Amino acid sequence: MSGAFLEFNVTKRFPGFDLECRGAFEPGITAIFGPSGSGKTTLLNCIAGLTRPDSGEIVVDDEVLYSSSTRKSVPPERRRIGYVFQESALFPNMSVGDNVLYGYRLTPEARRKTDPSQLIDLLDLASLMGRSVLNLSGGERQRVALARALASSPRLLLLDEPLSSLDITFRGVIIEY
Repeated sequence: MSGAFLEFNVTKRFPGFDLECRGAFEPGITAIFGPSGSGKTTLLNCIAGLTRPDSGEIVVDDEVLYSSSTRKSVPPERRRIGYVFQESALFPNMSVGDNVLYGYRLTPEARRKTDPSQLIDLLDLASLMGRSVLNLSGGERQRVALARALASSPRLLLLDEPLSSLDITFRGVIIEY
């Protein structure tokens, strides 16, 4: 592949749908867009390791995460990729605070690059930290999911329509961050 930060060339087949996608991206913000049902979420799931491609290769930061030719597939929890799903996917048995700190606690100290308290301030979560995630609005859930993903200091952050539930103020804050 070319040496970009994120490179992929994947094929995934489902009944009635074939995803064939190739890309190479340098560090920074990149958006993937297309009509509903075009495979955007499937591509993100392949990169994150939640869906195994039928063939191809996925490389992040010069590390091969998936290769059908060598039969390599790094498990999702070892890819160091943060993922914010369309529906937030928070842990319902944990408080907001425990959700935010979940990945941070699992990240070795040497790899921690983000201070959770800064994320809590940035995303205005301080007043929510003791609450159950079951009692949050859609925008609050998205902010918690984003803080949780960022707190783990991922080398790559995948966002599947993460701004759709947020008001204009937080959209700008998140994009700037």
